[in-house]
Amino acid sequence: MAGGAINQRWRAFKTIGWSVAALVCVALLDKNKFFNHQFIGPIAQFDPLVTDFIVYHVFRPPPPSGNVVIAQIDDQSIAALGRFPWSRSVEANLVDALARDGAKVIGFDVFFSERDPADLEREAIGAQLRNGGFKGPGIADVVGTSSDEAFARAMKAQGATYIGFPFNHHVGGSTRLPDQAVSHTAFLAPPPVDYNVVIKRPGPTQSTTLAYAYLPPLALLNRAARGTAYADIDEDEDGKVRSYPAVVLFNGRYCAPLFLAVAQAYRDHPSLALEIGPTGVKSAALGDEAIPVDENGRMMLHYLGPAGTMPHYSVAAIINNQIPTNAVRGKIVMVGVTAHALGDRFVTPLGSDFPGIELQVTAADNILTGDFIHQSVNQRGEEKMAGWVFGLAIGVAVAFMGAGTSVGLLAVFALSYVGYALWRFETTGALLGMVFPLFALIFSYLAGISYRYRTEGSEKRFLRSAFEMYLHPEVLSSVVDNPEGLKLGGQREHLSVLFADIIGFTELAERLEPEPLVAMLNTYMSVMTEVILRSGGVVDKLMGDGIMAFWGPPLKPANPARASIECALTMLAELKALAARDERFAATRIGIGIATGEAIVGNLGGERHFSYSLVGDVVNFASRLEGLTRHFKVNILLNQVTLDEAGAGYITREIGLVRVKGKGQAVAVAEIVGRANDGVDPSYYDRFGQAIAALREGSSPESLLRVLLAERPDDAVTAMCLARLTESHGARQIIFEFDTK
Repeated sequence: MAGGAINQRWRAFKTIGWSVAALVCVALLDKNKFFNHQFIGPIAQFDPLVTDFIVYHVFRPPPPSGNVVIAQIDDQSIAALGRFPWSRSVEANLVDALARDGAKVIGFDVFFSERDPADLEREAIGAQLRNGGFKGPGIADVVGTSSDEAFARAMKAQGATYIGFPFNHHVGGSTRLPDQAVSHTAFLAPPPVDYNVVIKRPGPTQSTTLAYAYLPPLALLNRAARGTAYADIDEDEDGKVRSYPAVVLFNGRYCAPLFLAVAQAYRDHPSLALEIGPTGVKSAALGDEAIPVDENGRMMLHYLGPAGTMPHYSVAAIINNQIPTNAVRGKIVMVGVTAHALGDRFVTPLGSDFPGIELQVTAADNILTGDFIHQSVNQRGEEKMAGWVFGLAIGVAVAFMGAGTSVGLLAVFALSYVGYALWRFETTGALLGMVFPLFALIFSYLAGISYRYRTEGSEKRFLRSAFEMYLHPEVLSSVVDNPEGLKLGGQREHLSVLFADIIGFTELAERLEPEPLVAMLNTYMSVMTEVILRSGGVVDKLMGDGIMAFWGPPLKPANPARASIECALTMLAELKALAARDERFAATRIGIGIATGEAIVGNLGGERHFSYSLVGDVVNFASRLEGLTRHFKVNILLNQVTLDEAGAGYITREIGLVRVKGKGQAVAVAEIVGRANDGVDPSYYDRFGQAIAALREGSSPESLLRVLLAERPDDAVTAMCLARLTESHGARQIIFEFDTK
């Protein structure tokens, strides 16, 4: 027993080890860093797709607030105002029109880093006129007013216009300035909008996203605008835009993005605060409102719908006063490109053709409404922890619990985590990844259960091969004496088939170590097969704890039905005697099913491997009768043919008709209680028979059955008959239906 317990524990530890190995493999297929190289495994690549589905399909995004509007440079505007880029006089007219319509804040997601080509042409014409001798103030009338100066005057007059610019190759980003552009490593005056309150906690401070150069607007426009801010957009590893850098460190200043600059202006310029600690950005805030960002300072975008969802108006319609009254009054108006031919399109979770300006507008709307979703390194650690805890827990469950319990725990763990993650998102906007924890849980379970199944399967195969040596000597003699018996084939014979099985063997096998289990089965099978052989039966198969035997050829007893019943009763008596002398069998019960009929008997199998066996409906029905002993809680069940052919001398009772899987018609079955001279009182069973007879005659035996049940409350047959009688309402026979195999 001690050695078996040690082997059992060792097998459990090896099962857990396989589960841990599966966890390690899942972790390696996630997101890891090897020798300063970031490895993005298939699990990490799949996880954003799952979170996208949760955010935008499980939950419905809120509608736009309407406080942020797009002035779009679309095909309609290009058709009306000419090829883009336009002369800056168009932008000047746009700012004047927006000021006229009451826009509170204007943001340009358009870069103005070079002079207007029309102004350069004007200067060239003026120089030619002066070189040609034309003098006086009339030159200005001829060449016209500077478009850049007109744009600058319009912005100054409006008083709340912000212009975007790009950073050059900020770390982690994808922005690249034009090769011909002159980037700056120092700020033009005035510098861009930045966080005016920066708190750095003690310890080694990790930098935020970095940039080493930027391309500011033209100096004239830079001075005229209320502020400038970067408009860089970052993409995830799969090429989709899910977040926006909310802070970039450049030239010692923590710069703010364009969407945050216009939101600050809309809120009447509260402070922009940033807190940085050893792990990176700890928090960001606009006044009293916290802005959820990750450790790199990235704010996730909560898209409110597909492209075109945010309120938008054509630039040409705005300039020509063709938009509804109050369409932009008191609102933020963001100017940007939506015409397909001009580019500036991105792939997002809600589409692959998303205008860049709509990303800015979405981010600004998120801030104004406080509608945030967020994901950070801390949450990623929470996912990892959940995956390891659940994976280890299910590994332990597989090692020490039954298959049904462990698969139940698998479902409970998975549903619990999914429910928790959905609750976190709905209540706080926190996005917990689903893929790693669920993959860790499932693969840990599969690894553990596969190892356990393989080892337990080998033990069961060992048991089966050990007992396959039981063979009736008469069968062997018939083969030796008659070589023709080695040929494949069979013939129809009338016989009786018996199936016997230990009730509750699966639970017994889970409690015992393999060695004591084998020893117990050896003892049991030795006794039972000896009883079968003495009765003239053939042990056809030993199936773990199950026995299949038959009475018929080659021995051909005089009364196969009576021989099978006698054998079944002797098996019960021998089991009782075995329990009296061996405490291992004190609680052991067996179920026996017997059926009599015709079957094909002979050498069945292939050319190189066959066995002397039988097939037919009577075999299947005997097996099902053995299974029904558990339902009726009796020891022996047999079909009516067996009872009729066996003759008198037994205490029996007819249970009724049963319809089992594989048989279209209901078949009469009976219980053998014992021999007539075994000391069993037959009166109880006689009265039961009277009740069944009364039912056939049209009388209701309900009162008699209730009396019998009161005498023996544990008699499942009487209880089931009474229940079935109550359900059938006036039927003259009792029919039980089972789906047992």
